This record gives sequence, C-alpha cells and structure tokens, in this order.
Amino acid sequence: MKRVILFVILFIALLAILFGTVDIFRVKSLNLPIFCINVESKDDAGSGKYIGLGYSFDIKGNFLPDGGKGVTQYDYKILGIKIISGIE
Repeated sequence: MKRVILFVILFIALLAILFGTVDIFRVKSLNLPIFCINVESKDDAGSGKYIGLGYSFDIKGNFLPDGGKGVTQYDYKILGIKIISGIE
C-alpha cells in the first residue's frame, strides 16, 4: 500500500513539473498556458490569473481579435513564490 501511495505522489509531482515546463515555454512565446485554469479574467479575453498544478501565472497582454500581440507581461509562481517575471 505504501508503494502505491508513493507512486501516486511521484506521478503527480512529475505531471506538475511537465505541465509547468510546457506552460512556461508557451507563456515566454507570447501564448496562453494550456494546463491552467483562468480564475480571474480581464476584459481583453486573456489577461488575468491562471492556476495550474502547484504553479500559477499572472498574465497581462493584448488578446483582442484586432491583431493583438498576446502575452506582454507575466509572473510565474511556484507554490505562491514568484520565480520568473517577464516583459515583452
């Protein structure tokens, strides 16, 4: 039983690392994260707070259909601690 619990914990940790890595590369490429849920949305259809598995993003950008640029500023946090910030 202990092995099963350990396996589940390790599996969830590996998924969190994988999802966080994919999402940070997407945000650095001016795209929205795909493994996060938008919990605080702004009026431009993309800016706001996104929460993933142990990590989160605070994103600002231009996402309107009139030729917006995408992500212009972000804060990447792991367990609530700011790790990376970026401005495009």
